[in-house]
Amino acid sequence: LPLGELGFLSTMELVAAMPEVVTVCPHGKDAFILKAVADETTKDIAKLISKQRTSVKARSAAPRANGFHCSRNQQRLPRRGRTPPVLPAAVKSELKDLLS
Repeated sequence: LPLGELGFLSTMELVAAMPEVVTVCPHGKDAFILKAVADETTKDIAKLISKQRTSVKARSAAPRANGFHCSRNQQRLPRRGRTPPVLPAAVKSELKDLLS
């Protein structure tokens, strides 16, 4: 991604500028989980995925990552005293397509 040309210093700044596309959830001390935000066209798929069950074998092999709750306004990334960059609509829609 051409972050500098878009006015962002990092990928996390880019993602944080699009709360209607992706939610940034804290996970552990220095980690984040990115969750795609469902819209009218993807809400049925998101509903099906949320009802999925994993097998007992997979649950015992993988560490549990579901022990946290994330709300849309919970995580704010710090700004460094400059105005927030404006993300072009074309880039925002391409990223939204990638996440869906």
